[in-house]
Amino acid sequence: MKVIAQTAALQEALALASSIVAVRTPKPVLQCVKLEARGKALTVLATDLEAGCRYVVAQVEVKQEGEALVPVQKFADIVREAAGEETLTISAKADACEITGAGSRFSLRTFDPAEYPAVADFEDPGDFQVAAEALTGAIERTLFAVARAHSHYAISGVLWEASKKKLQLVATDGHRLALAKAPLPKAAAREVSAIVPGKLMALLQRAAAAAEENLAVKVTETQILIRTARAVLISTLVTGNFPKYSDVIPAECSRKATIGAEVFLHRLRQAALLTDEESRGVRLAFGPEELTLTSRAPETGSAEVTLPVKFSGEALEIAFNPVFLIDALRVVQADEVTLELGEANKPAVLKSGTDFLYVVMPVDLS
Repeated sequence: MKVIAQTAALQEALALASSIVAVRTPKPVLQCVKLEARGKALTVLATDLEAGCRYVVAQVEVKQEGEALVPVQKFADIVREAAGEETLTISAKADACEITGAGSRFSLRTFDPAEYPAVADFEDPGDFQVAAEALTGAIERTLFAVARAHSHYAISGVLWEASKKKLQLVATDGHRLALAKAPLPKAAAREVSAIVPGKLMALLQRAAAAAEENLAVKVTETQILIRTARAVLISTLVTGNFPKYSDVIPAECSRKATIGAEVFLHRLRQAALLTDEESRGVRLAFGPEELTLTSRAPETGSAEVTLPVKFSGEALEIAFNPVFLIDALRVVQADEVTLELGEANKPAVLKSGTDFLYVVMPVDLS
């Protein structure tokens, strides 16, 4: 195999691939990327047996077709340090791969490409398409609410539901629930429901963050495959049954507050300064036109801040873990949010437009 590759394009491919490859594994081949030079492109394959990618580098000149299995970390380091060079020549033989630049030459030990696990491809239309910007936005508004460590394995991923011309993502950790919607350019070929691991979604944010394109999505019984203009991302699905999230969303709330998102975030951060592990809560007192936030850390002091609010319903005092509200306010894409409330011991619903809903449980500071 011999190719001349544009350095910047190769860096981009290896940055994604190296974030997939297992750092610690008893199998050396799983610390490698597979390079396949065919036709007019170089394909970089990576997998950790759960997630994987096929990244096509088109900015290459294939001198000799072939394949190689190269340790990804050293390969990526070499390519990264060649940032000032426009192209690199990659030549692979039976047991070595040479990377040559204008004033540099490296040789890496390689492995047998036949030992590398298969990485699925995705060439058919798939189950549905979604705009990259809409999907990455929905991911940003839900991924933060995924359970990081929980015995209920299903909530360690994000539920994807596609039906007709709508995609809905739902995440929960048992204390809060985030739901975001994304429109589909055309109706899904079938209804889809799958729990997608957070790792795949983080990879997708990296691969498609700046893309102005439609992504194709295909879901099988055990995998999800997503095709971008340059790559196919693959992941096994999370097993188990996702909680019946519709039961968590309050059907009716007797109180409603409309608040400026930026000032609300700022005031919450201020009030959170005077909390500690024992009093991990901020009290919110709603009046007709003013919201007062108070907090107290017994060994440090107390805080009181106010902000304007449009509030309807009976006056209410309720307390929340400020981190949970701050997390949601960081990802809203509107100047104002609404907070729908019932009683002081009932969950509240934060909404931003029609495509984001966030349910958060109160805390007891009594």
